[in-house]
Amino acid sequence: MTKHTVSSSNPVHVAGADSYRVSFTHIVTPDTPLYAEVEDNLKPEHRRPDGHGLVFLESEEHHVVYYGPVRQIEEFRTGGAALDLSQGAIYERWPHGEGWDSLIPATTWTPAGEGIVATFDHPLGGTVTVYEFLQDDDSGGEKVSMVAFHCDRCHPHPRVDHESNRRNRGPQDRRWTARLARVHVHRHTEQCRPVDPRYAEVAQALVNKEHGVDNPTVTWESRCATTGPCAQIRHLRARA
Repeated sequence: MTKHTVSSSNPVHVAGADSYRVSFTHIVTPDTPLYAEVEDNLKPEHRRPDGHGLVFLESEEHHVVYYGPVRQIEEFRTGGAALDLSQGAIYERWPHGEGWDSLIPATTWTPAGEGIVATFDHPLGGTVTVYEFLQDDDSGGEKVSMVAFHCDRCHPHPRVDHESNRRNRGPQDRRWTARLARVHVHRHTEQCRPVDPRYAEVAQALVNKEHGVDNPTVTWESRCATTGPCAQIRHLRARA
């Protein structure tokens, strides 16, 4: 896992990473539609009349875009040159909006969008895990990529606790989910609430009475370990 820098004033805000990977590159020249928008969003000293070579970089919890000379990125694409970031400028976050949203492809951090993105130690023991997975869409057709966090102390379930998961379209979604995981750790005295086992006992007693059976109580933790996120994360770790 990449080492990340956290803001000194906000313990859940990631401000940078020790290393990034290149997700893709793009070249914008004066005759392309996005050139004027790029120029408007850059500081005057970073503008280039002949265009820009863009390199989209990401880590598990952060993403930046590098604006460099067109020739530099053309040579980088052919594999004939290292990426010297001193030749251009780095801006935080990838651009978005009309034009960009159709240009920038959706990415996942792990192969095929199934795997562990980041882990955080819980102050009381245990782990909060950020992970990617595939889920059936609402129509039951193709799988969609999702990203979620899971605390193995209170066991939030992505199909129940909708705040713990979201569609996984790119680094912005993974960054936000990881931020929520950091918030969960930082505010664990408020947010981390293990399910009272008595609830499971009461629920099972009602089911047994209604159906005339005497099945044993299955706790929330046990369900999570066998069919829930804990089981899913265990399988993802085993596959890595």
